[in-house]
Amino acid sequence: MIKKSHKKIINNLISTCHLLRFGSIGFKTTSRGFLLKEQISSIDRVIQTKQKNLTLNSKKLKIWRLVYTNKTVTKLNLESRMGKGKGSIFTEGIFIKPGFMFYEFQNLNLNQAFELLNFINKQISINLIIVRQN
Repeated sequence: MIKKSHKKIINNLISTCHLLRFGSIGFKTTSRGFLLKEQISSIDRVIQTKQKNLTLNSKKLKIWRLVYTNKTVTKLNLESRMGKGKGSIFTEGIFIKPGFMFYEFQNLNLNQAFELLNFINKQISINLIIVRQN
């Protein structure tokens, strides 16, 4: 059962998911923001369609998505008066902090990563940078 949340998010830098753990190239956030479940699924679809073009002559591309929803978004009717409660659950979302590792990739070269990053940056309002292992 999904509950309505009232907790606020502390505005500081992230310190747990800021390093590459699975892949060799990753996308890290440099700004804070809020993403809905629908926006995350649209990014997944964009990556899947771009994956077919990126892996024509190379190895199998492995992708790790490190973004999962942790907040519920509620919405009250426009016609309702004040004092009628919080409202029903509308969708789910996640607060993104600077330094959060968004996606990780294996078997992806740097030129393909830049192409994918430019395409994803047009879809969302959060700035991303490329991080790679030495």
